[in-house]
Formats: sequence, C-alpha cells, structure tokens
Amino acid sequence: MTRQRLIGTLLVTAMVAACGSTATPAPSSNAGPSASDVVSAAASLPPSPSPSPSPSPTPTPSPTPTLAPTPAPTPVPWKTYTSKRFHYTMKYPPDWVVTPGSATLSDQYDNFGYPYIYVTRDLVSTSVSISRTVTFEISYFKSHYHAKLISSQAIKLAGYSGRLLTFSGTDNGLKVIIKEVIVGKGKVGYFITMFGNATAAAADRTLFRKMYLTWRPT
Repeated sequence: MTRQRLIGTLLVTAMVAACGSTATPAPSSNAGPSASDVVSAAASLPPSPSPSPSPSPTPTPSPTPTLAPTPAPTPVPWKTYTSKRFHYTMKYPPDWVVTPGSATLSDQYDNFGYPYIYVTRDLVSTSVSISRTVTFEISYFKSHYHAKLISSQAIKLAGYSGRLLTFSGTDNGLKVIIKEVIVGKGKVGYFITMFGNATAAAADRTLFRKMYLTWRPT
C-alpha cells in the first residue's frame, strides 16, 4: 500500500508543472498523506510480535514391564503300595521303588541308595509281647550293626501299640542311623525299619516319619 500511494502523489505534481502556472495551489483537503507522513506513520507502528516458539513435546516414558512371579511347582502326590503278602498299605515318594518281599525277605522301599525302609509282619501262636520283642531287636542291632540304642519311645499307630527305637551304628563300614517301629495287636506284629545315612540323619528321620504315619494294616 505505501508504494502505490507515493506513485499517485508524484503524478499529480507533474501535471501541475506542465500547465506552466506559477500559482501555488492551495492544499486540497482531499489530498492524501505526504511521503513524510507515510514514513512517520510507518515508524510509529509497533513492531510485529515474534512468533512464540512451539513447546517441544515431552516424551512419555515407556512403562516398565512387570515380571510375572514364577509359580511354585505342584508337589507330585505320593504313591501307595499295598502288600498282599504282609497285609498293609503305605505311601512312599513318587520317585522311589518298592521291591516286594518273600517268605524270607521284607518289602523294601528305596531310591537306589540310603535311606532304605523295610516292612514285614510276624505271627505268633499266643499274643505279641512288645517288651520281649524290643529286647530281642536291641540285641540283634548291637550284634549285627555295632549299634548303640539312642532312644526308645512308646508309639501308637493305626490302632496298634508298640515302641519306636533309634540306634546309631555302621552298615558295611558306613555310619548310619537306624529307626524301627515295632507295633502289635493280638497275634500279629509289624516291623517298619529304616537305615539312613548318618550325614543326612535329620532329613532321613523326617522322611521315615512321614512314611510310617501313612501305614495301615489291611
């Protein structure tokens, strides 16, 4: 707009000079602003505001992945062995094996190493004597395994009464712990015996107790 208005003023001045008139024309009230007025007006205009810088976007932090807890393994149920020869049932660990007994051998439970657990039954013609049986067993373990009696406790198991014996001894040169449950009722007596490694005595005792508590006559 400023460039167009300046050109218009110069054209009017040139036409007046060409007519040869020496009279000074009176200023017209319709005349546009002079060049100096335009320059002054332009100088008085406020400066154009600088554009505000656009704010940089704040990056959204990625969520930290939450690790799912590792589920605890489900315990494998124990197996149950039913002895037709000795008339009882008992549970045992799932990775163990049972070797059935015979007329001269007890049932044997093991995992191809200590501890070994044996179960057998005895019949008498009159009535089972727990006290005499305990005396015989103490003598037997002393002579065969150089065993020393550590404890003798009364026990009741599935309606049968008896004793729980604990020995320390040796088996083929290895120090062992021997525990034996002797229970009887009427003419029937049962023996549940464990041979465990002395270096793992606590764990073997715990396992033996868990097993013999599942024993039931049939």
